[in-house]
Amino acid sequence: MRFIAKIFLVILLNAVVFWILDTKVFLDKFIISGAIEGYFFVAVVFAMLNLFIKPFLNLITLPFRLLTLGLLGFFLNAFMLWLLERSVNFLEMFNTQLEIDGFATYILAGIVLSVLNTLFNWLRS
Repeated sequence: MRFIAKIFLVILLNAVVFWILDTKVFLDKFIISGAIEGYFFVAVVFAMLNLFIKPFLNLITLPFRLLTLGLLGFFLNAFMLWLLERSVNFLEMFNTQLEIDGFATYILAGIVLSVLNTLFNWLRS
């Protein structure tokens, strides 16, 4: 039961992070179209990608992460956001579209996403 509550909390916090990214405070070219359920849909898809694909990518890129002293992590987060954009736009559920325009936007959104998730995890514990 505690595991399921943790999953729902992570999805809720990710939905808040995606809402913050969409408010144009940090980035102008990060757009989520749709109502409030769109943020939750994007958060669920992001959680699924992080659960199934990111551990495999972390394992593959481990030697390069060590060589770059962790800077490859920014590019890995950008790739995960690119994959998220493709997945959300392919699924077309809840009339939700995700548009991220430009490589710099992917990198900056990955950094903001990491910082806000770290902050939320610190506040949660």
